[in-house]
Amino acid sequence: MSTNIKEKNSSTMAMSFFMWGIAAVFYGLDYLQHTVPSVLIEPISISIGVNYVDIATIMSIYFPIYALSQIPAGYLIDKYGVKQALGWSCLLVSLGLFCMLASSVSTIIIGRILIAVGSAFAFIGALKTISIWFVPKYFSLFVGITQSIGVLGGLTGQVFINYLIETQSWQGALFNIALFGVVWSLVIFFLLKNKPSAATPLVPVSATHQGNKKNGNFFSIIRDKNIWLLAIYAAIMVGTVMNTFAELYDVVFLKKSLHMSSQQATYITMFIFIGVGVGAPLHGIISYHFSKQSIWMRWCALMTLIVFLLIPIASIASFTTSILIPIYFLLGFFVSSMLLSFSIARCCYPIDSHGTIFALVNTIIGFGGFLFPLVFGKVIKIMMGYVHFHDELLMPLFLLSIPLLVSLLFTFFIKEWAKACSL
Repeated sequence: MSTNIKEKNSSTMAMSFFMWGIAAVFYGLDYLQHTVPSVLIEPISISIGVNYVDIATIMSIYFPIYALSQIPAGYLIDKYGVKQALGWSCLLVSLGLFCMLASSVSTIIIGRILIAVGSAFAFIGALKTISIWFVPKYFSLFVGITQSIGVLGGLTGQVFINYLIETQSWQGALFNIALFGVVWSLVIFFLLKNKPSAATPLVPVSATHQGNKKNGNFFSIIRDKNIWLLAIYAAIMVGTVMNTFAELYDVVFLKKSLHMSSQQATYITMFIFIGVGVGAPLHGIISYHFSKQSIWMRWCALMTLIVFLLIPIASIASFTTSILIPIYFLLGFFVSSMLLSFSIARCCYPIDSHGTIFALVNTIIGFGGFLFPLVFGKVIKIMMGYVHFHDELLMPLFLLSIPLLVSLLFTFFIKEWAKACSL
């Protein structure tokens, strides 16, 4: 009897892995196409005779469309299930990539809009799939692994696309990526399941114990102060450390403050993303050793603040590369703990509304990625006019720690119902 139970448990876990894998590959494809603009802007501009700055501006239409599509995507995932939502959205991304092959400004714009709308489903759909197919104690772990897949795609995607461009031209690169997307949409339609069947043993508890959960309608979710606290906390962590510092200003800071070459600065910055890739899955494991996940999240927010402050101090103290590498790694490691906000947010609502919850949190994170770089740029311009240092980024970086302090304070007001999270 015990052998049969173990075999059934193994079979169920294998099915859960398979379902998650299908959704995770789509998320990996989404992350891969994120790297497309950086390597395609120049060849496209040469091919169609348009200035590369104009091509970059056209490409950027992706970001507001992506952010605005999040909540509708979450609603549609909840309403129609992951199979239909992810299948059609993967096909939409592929169609957008095919549109860009037409080599005209209008078709590139249409293509980027289609890609943005389709991409909005990828991360939310992966999270919803995890929520459906795994018991709650594995949720944070697999969210972290999914994020690591995205980071890996970001680190290797440009190299892969550059290879395709060199061997097949930029049109060949786009065609192959789009063709893979079409194939994968068929995989989703034929193999992904919306939920475990009645015959599947050990149906995840989160899908069966819904009685003590809150009302999961859209208006209840959007009025929930705790969801907003979690979303803003995550938006601050990502918006300051990743979107503003790591992705925009860090290389400039290292070149100006520590007189590094572009190659050296890029190498150091890479360790932030490596830290995210390592930390993302580990926080789910570590947090379950605490009575509440929010306790570990609070410690990580504190450590993010401390480690981030070491970076402008590095300019003053002239830290060596051997010291900077672990600092940058730890910064990425601790900031990736913001993924726990998704785990806590899902706890008190039924599984049928998880897509909407994930979408709301991800929307606020997306707008944070737009807002913080904009404000930080304004601060730099003001500081350059009134404060004079050998590095004009030094004081703004210290000021950038203020929102990180705010995010730390937010963790003291976030409520977490440990009993609900165990269901």
